[in-house]
Amino acid sequence: MFISYLKYKKSWIFLIGLLLLLTNALIQLDAGIRVEPHSLIYLNSLFLIIFVGFLIWRYKKETAYYKSLLALSNPIEEDWFQDIPEPHNYFPDRIVYTLLQNIHQYHQNQRREQQSHQLMEHTDLASWVHEMKTPLTAMKITMDAHRSNELAQRLNASWLRMHLLIDRQLYISRLANLDSDLLPEQLDVKDLLREEIRELSTWCMEKNISIDLTASSASTVYTDKKWCGFVIRQLLTNAIKYSPTDGKLFIHIELHEHDSVIVTIQDEGPGIQPHDLPRIFDKGFTGENGRVQHSATGMGLYLAREISKKLHVRLEVDSTICEGTSISMIFTNGNPFDQLRRSLL
Repeated sequence: MFISYLKYKKSWIFLIGLLLLLTNALIQLDAGIRVEPHSLIYLNSLFLIIFVGFLIWRYKKETAYYKSLLALSNPIEEDWFQDIPEPHNYFPDRIVYTLLQNIHQYHQNQRREQQSHQLMEHTDLASWVHEMKTPLTAMKITMDAHRSNELAQRLNASWLRMHLLIDRQLYISRLANLDSDLLPEQLDVKDLLREEIRELSTWCMEKNISIDLTASSASTVYTDKKWCGFVIRQLLTNAIKYSPTDGKLFIHIELHEHDSVIVTIQDEGPGIQPHDLPRIFDKGFTGENGRVQHSATGMGLYLAREISKKLHVRLEVDSTICEGTSISMIFTNGNPFDQLRRSLL
C-alpha cells in the first residue's frame, strides 16, 4: 500500500523536489547569498529528513481508515456494514463512509423488495396449487365411483401424473421454509416405500411394471415422513418413467455394518451417459434421456438432492448404459436427527 500511496502523492513529491532544486539554484546563482557547501548539504539533508518523516506520518494517518476497510473486504459477510468503523476525519473518510452507507441502504431496500416479491409469488403459487387440488380430488372421486367404466379407468394414469406435477410444485414453493417444517420421527423404511409404491401403482399398471421389494432385515430410520416420502416418490417416479414397458423395478433395503440403512432403487432403463452422471442433480438438467422423454423437467432429482441434504440423507447413483440405473438413499447413523432422538431417550 505504501508504493500505491507514493504514486498517489507523486504530484506533491514532484512539487517538493522542484522547490528544493529551485532553492539550491537560487543559493548557488545569487551573488548576494553566500552559503558554505557543507552548510548547503546540511540544509538539504535536514529538509529531506523532515519531508520523509512528514510523508510517513501522513501515510499512516491517511491510510489507517482504508486499511480497516480493506480488512473487512475479505471475505464480505452478510452484515458487513455493521463492522465498518466510524471515521475520525471528515475528508475524505467521512465522504467514503457516507457513500458506503448509501450503497448498503440501497441494497437493503432492493433485497426487501425482492423478498417481498418472491413471497408474493410463492403465496400466489401455493394458493394456485391448492385451488388445483380441489378439481383433481373431485375427478378422483368420480373415477373411483365408476370403476367399471373403462374410459374412467384409462384416465387414472393421466390423473396421477397431473397430481404428481402439482404436488411437486407445492413442495417447490415450500422448499425455502423446509427447516421450519421438519418433524422427525422413528419410521419403518419398508412402510414408507410401500406407501409411495401404492401411490404410483396406477402408473406401474399402465406400463405393466412389477416391483420387487426385498429387505435383509427390519430397518427403522429417524426422519421426517412427509419430506422423506417426497424424496422416495421422486426417485420412484424417475425409475418408472425411464423403465421399459413390461419392465421390473428392484428395491432393496439393507442394514450396513455401521448401522446405516441403505435403500437401493434399481430400474431396467436405458442408463445414464457417463458424461451426464455428474450433472443429474443440477437444477433443470435433463441429459440425453430427458431429451428423449419430452416430459422431463430436470427438477425431480434436483429437489430430491436438496431435500436429502436437509434430511441428512446421502444419495448415490450408479448407472450402466443399456442395463439400467440404481440410486441409493443412505440414512447414516449418528446424523443430527438421530442424535436428537438419542438425547431425548
